[in-house]
Amino acid sequence: MKTIRRVFGTCLFSVFVLNGMAQTNSGYTRQGIDSLLQALETTIRENHMPGLMISIVTKDSILYSGGIGFADIEKKVKVNGATLFHLASITKTFTALGIQKLVSEGKLKLNDPIAAIAPEIPFENKWEKAHPVRVIHLLEHTAGFDDVHLNNMVNTSGKPRQGIEAISFVKNSLRSRWKPGEKFSYASPGYEVLGYIIQKLSGRPWNEYIAGEVFRPLGMAHTGYDLDGKEKENYATGYYHDDGRFVPFPFYMPGGNGAASALVSGADDMAVFLRHLLNGWKMDSIHWLPESYLADMETIHSTLAAKHGLQTGYSPGFDLFPNNKKVTFRGHNGKGEGFGSWIFYNREAGIGYAISNNGGQILWPVSVLIERFLTQPFEKPVLPESQEDLSHLASFTGYYKFTNPRSEMWSFHEQIFKGVQLSFAGNQLVVRSGRGNTDTLLHAGGMLFRAKGDIIPAYVLGKDEDGRPFFQGRGNEFYSQSDRWPVVVQQVLIYGGILAMLVSLLLLPVLLLLAAFKKLSWKILPAALFPALAVGSIFLAYRKLSVTDAIDKAIFTSVNATTLTIFLGSAAFGLFTLCGALFLFRKWNRINSKWLKGIFAANILLLCYMTGLLLYHGWIGVRVWAL
Repeated sequence: MKTIRRVFGTCLFSVFVLNGMAQTNSGYTRQGIDSLLQALETTIRENHMPGLMISIVTKDSILYSGGIGFADIEKKVKVNGATLFHLASITKTFTALGIQKLVSEGKLKLNDPIAAIAPEIPFENKWEKAHPVRVIHLLEHTAGFDDVHLNNMVNTSGKPRQGIEAISFVKNSLRSRWKPGEKFSYASPGYEVLGYIIQKLSGRPWNEYIAGEVFRPLGMAHTGYDLDGKEKENYATGYYHDDGRFVPFPFYMPGGNGAASALVSGADDMAVFLRHLLNGWKMDSIHWLPESYLADMETIHSTLAAKHGLQTGYSPGFDLFPNNKKVTFRGHNGKGEGFGSWIFYNREAGIGYAISNNGGQILWPVSVLIERFLTQPFEKPVLPESQEDLSHLASFTGYYKFTNPRSEMWSFHEQIFKGVQLSFAGNQLVVRSGRGNTDTLLHAGGMLFRAKGDIIPAYVLGKDEDGRPFFQGRGNEFYSQSDRWPVVVQQVLIYGGILAMLVSLLLLPVLLLLAAFKKLSWKILPAALFPALAVGSIFLAYRKLSVTDAIDKAIFTSVNATTLTIFLGSAAFGLFTLCGALFLFRKWNRINSKWLKGIFAANILLLCYMTGLLLYHGWIGVRVWAL
């Protein structure tokens, strides 16, 4: 294990040496910043972003803090450095900082089991005796909890949820799906629990503790939390783009206590925060915490992948990405109702940026421009490729099943279709996905691999405590070696079920036409009518669900016309399929055409399979308001 870590550390060290990390501001000019802002204005217009918050800093200075576009379109209010954006999941970074402050005060340890700290927390973990859920698992999303459910994302009660009540509200997500510490799965409810722990151990409301012990010492005078869902001075309005116009979102209370999602801040405060980060908490005579606490936050502790040497992925409050081809960036992103936000930095390079738009759009086009500007003084490193013979890894070849979906209910299909096939070609690892893509990974020493063009490893092979091989890839995707044939059988049946749905919709009008011309008896039409009604019902239900999810999650919190449509539509799929099967069974002998019998029988059997599959995973009769 020490050897693996040493190899990884050497790789990182060589990256930074080759990049020449003695960074200065000489490469950044006023003209360059002006050109960047002009390019960003074009980009936000093309990508339907009303406004953009921008903080661009180096270790030594703030290069730009402000914004472009509009914070409020109707009132023609422009974005500036004081405009407050809802930063959604970037909240987690500051909750993690609050935990580290408690650790520095001696009130907590990262390996403390949460059952020992707060036994009143309603979580389930069938491995608790040997593998308890610990604070570090919540910080690194490795407790195995489900992500927040649709009906728990916003609070429409009119009263903020606090204390244990807020945790009880998300308790249906607090169930470990695997041994805590094995693998990552992003779960906001874990950070709600951390907020509760901060409150319990500090004796103060969690938001007041973080405001007093994190924001104020770091000079973030205007940063806070939106816990009441009310519009305040300097708030940017969030929008979604629909048919050529921007439609404003209302402001919502967070579903739980807000420790995972309620942060509100602006460019000026985020610029100050980034400079503190880049200087290891030592800036302007302020020494907030020893730098070792920051280094601890930048280290992944709990996953199997980390224990085998991989350090890309989610550490306490931060994620490390291999995307940039010159330097690596660490940080967090956030996605909320009408807002999309990113904060990224590299301490060794001494650069960082924070961005947020109030159109809810993906920020990749913006980040590409900013990172190109920030990394212009650096050269792309040339990394040596390991020539080690990998024949000793032959046992790792084979099929690997995807095992860590973010939501067990909504993402169950990923476990069927997202598998990969691993093989070796010389000193390279070949990864073939179920989607037909093939990646050839370069050996980076030990059990680590990197994609061509990446400057750090983002892939690892290893074995779990039961001796089963695993593969973790980019984005914390975790795969376990398994037999392929059960997955192939499921894939064939699902593809057959999808085909049956299409046939059901096409067959009915054809048979109606034949019956109209007296080529077919009207009495057997229900054999086609029931399947068509089943498919139409579920299409309506899930179309309604996806549209509502995009524009108004508050609807999911109660019984109303929309949630009843989703419930009845998804239930009708199973009901109409069953009616179709019963009708076909009873009228089988009245169907004279063998071809028609075969089509009806195959169709209804595949629809019955789809009904059973969806029922097992909770997709039939979905009571969205009570997930």
